Amino acid sequence: MKIGLVQSHRVLCSLAQPLIGIVILTGCSSVPEPVAEMASARTAVRSVQDTDAAELSPVLLDRAKTKTQRAESAMRDENYAEARRLAEEALADAELARAQADALIATRNAEELEESIKVLRGEIDRARSSQ
Repeated sequence: MKIGLVQSHRVLCSLAQPLIGIVILTGCSSVPEPVAEMASARTAVRSVQDTDAAELSPVLLDRAKTKTQRAESAMRDENYAEARRLAEEALADAELARAQADALIATRNAEELEESIKVLRGEIDRARSSQ
């Protein structure tokens, strides 16, 4: 009876090994390619390069470019989970670069407007005093 159990255990193990291998391979390849995420990251980086963000937020833009390149490398290696993560980070960095540049531009515009108002007030005060 002992021999029968050992033999049946061996048969079960020999049948289970390929099945376990298939399950593992299926589990690894079940992460879909992040095609949309990659496209979004590439588009965001390209569109930010064509704005003032390239000059005003170069560090963030550089970070977004680097992460996009790393995501593309991960795609080539079929490491889709890593590619997705990097693409999402690249998109966030590109959007942050744009937002930071927009904030800097808005601040500059507000400062210029304040200066214009100050000049106008000075002219109004001079006009009133000469009357």
